[in-house]
Amino acid sequence: MENQEVKQLIADSKNIYLIPSEEPEAVTSALALFYTLKDLAKNVNLVIENLPENLKFLSPSLDFISYPKNFVISVPNNVAQVSQIYYEKNNDDLKIHLTIESGNIKKENILFYFAESKPDLIITLGIKDYQKELSDKLNSFGFLLDSPVVNIDNSQDNQKFGKINLIEDKSLSEIIFGLTENVKKESATCLLTGLVLYTGNFKNKITAEIFQISSVLMKLGASLMEINKNIKF
Repeated sequence: MENQEVKQLIADSKNIYLIPSEEPEAVTSALALFYTLKDLAKNVNLVIENLPENLKFLSPSLDFISYPKNFVISVPNNVAQVSQIYYEKNNDDLKIHLTIESGNIKKENILFYFAESKPDLIITLGIKDYQKELSDKLNSFGFLLDSPVVNIDNSQDNQKFGKINLIEDKSLSEIIFGLTENVKKESATCLLTGLVLYTGNFKNKITAEIFQISSVLMKLGASLMEINKNIKF
């Protein structure tokens, strides 16, 4: 029932944000979903600070996987009146110069954040407590609050904070596989990588379903040899 509701929410949404935990399988699952949603012509942003070194083979670059782009630097008028702004840009850095008409600016007065339109849908992966795990990022990502959330996780400690809570006792890769249709090579590779991570290269937590899904993913073009070369158990 939840799967169908999630599919309908995705179908009805244009602007979608994906927020994985820092766990490697959550990242691979988010990447798989990212590619799939892109194929559906969705506007997708993946909120991730650093792509782990051993997972970089799954994406051409961090720029490719779409991060919020509209970054704002704000100086409150009650702190200082800025009369002129100009910048210098070279191969090493970008310098922004402010001419102050009145007042005095300190570092703690300057605000930095992303200003993006409110998303139609947020999908979290492996996040147990949304507010708590985002609390140190809300200055930058406050625009994500109050949007509908699909909460995907496999932990019984999950706080069930979503509009839909898809909590299942299986790998995140299996859950995402069950949500996607017409999986292509990029997504298949990400999902198979997630299964390799979840099972410790097929040494633990093995089920018939995992073997079956892995076989399908390899038929779709995912290379176990390439994954093992990068993951290096």
